Amino acid sequence: MLHLFAANAVVMMAIALGLWLFAALPSVIVAHLVLALGIMPLILAAMAYFVPVLTRSDAAPRSVMGLALLAWLGGLTLVISFAVRMEEMSIAIAVVGTLLAAKAAASLLFWTVLRSRHGLGSSHPGLAWYIAALGFLLAALFSVPLFWLWPEQHAALRLMHLHANLLGFVGLTAIGTLQVLLPTAAGRWDKHAATRLKQDLGLGIGGAALVALGAGFNVLLAYLGAILFFVPLLRMGTRWSMSYADHVGRLHGASTALGMACFGLTGLIFAGIGHALGFLNGGNALVGFVPAFLLPLVSGAAIQLLPVWLRPGRQDAWHEQLRHVLGRYTGMHAPLFVAGGLMAAFGYANGLWLAVPALGILLINVALSLPLLRAASTTA
Repeated sequence: MLHLFAANAVVMMAIALGLWLFAALPSVIVAHLVLALGIMPLILAAMAYFVPVLTRSDAAPRSVMGLALLAWLGGLTLVISFAVRMEEMSIAIAVVGTLLAAKAAASLLFWTVLRSRHGLGSSHPGLAWYIAALGFLLAALFSVPLFWLWPEQHAALRLMHLHANLLGFVGLTAIGTLQVLLPTAAGRWDKHAATRLKQDLGLGIGGAALVALGAGFNVLLAYLGAILFFVPLLRMGTRWSMSYADHVGRLHGASTALGMACFGLTGLIFAGIGHALGFLNGGNALVGFVPAFLLPLVSGAAIQLLPVWLRPGRQDAWHEQLRHVLGRYTGMHAPLFVAGGLMAAFGYANGLWLAVPALGILLINVALSLPLLRAASTTA
């Protein structure tokens, strides 16, 4: 099921890129297409997969893996709510979608906490980042009814909702995963990753919370939050530059895309500061978030993990061959994604066109991998 959610996320981001380039839809609709219908279900599915690994426990039951599908239905309902022209009906549909997504997130959070207490030995420090990320997702979802209950603060609440999702939910999940995933992709263990995850959790949570609150209500808090959130990225990036520069700089492979995702998120933090100062448009930062961070992150993670999701167990030549085909020319498409996204975030909308050939390379790799993917389905 995980590979389907990964494919769904890439499709949603590709559609969003096309809508931003060729259509005049409001950014709020396109943003929910990406985040609610694409990224949220993928992250919940990935968490259900990784939590047993981090807690050294049995695989998630089917009911837990199904929570990602519930989140997808919630995201679909939220997207539909924007297409309904009757305000009262639109609000009612949005509330239903929010409740479905909140049910999925709360259930996964409850299950994750239980697993953390009953796993074999102590849990990996990355688990705490997942728990915090789910907390931010729930906070973002619970803020939605306040849009209508507190209409005079609608704009501020929307900004808080947006940043709780982007930095709190997506950002914390990404940092907690990348600390382990890139060394795995590079085939070289990072003995300092667990220590960094423990030491930096408070900075990540505090930074995301202050940015979310500050974006809506007090800009000084947003500045402080951006600085705090930047520290874990800086520490992770510094370690990578010392230990994995030879892998992050390669023409092919998952490591390059994952490293570029970290670089893209760092650039977006600076764009967010510019937004808070008032000389950059917040909508541009949201548009840039997809190619500058989400596309290299999801593509890099899929290159490394898709073979394992399709054929769990012992790694063999098939796994390496699929990674080789999917990971071709990441050193070309990942920098194009990041450059185009950051240009858009800093107000140069034409930069999004750089993401078009990058997406083309990625889709060609997927097409070339179809014989291997069919082989996996026939032996499953």
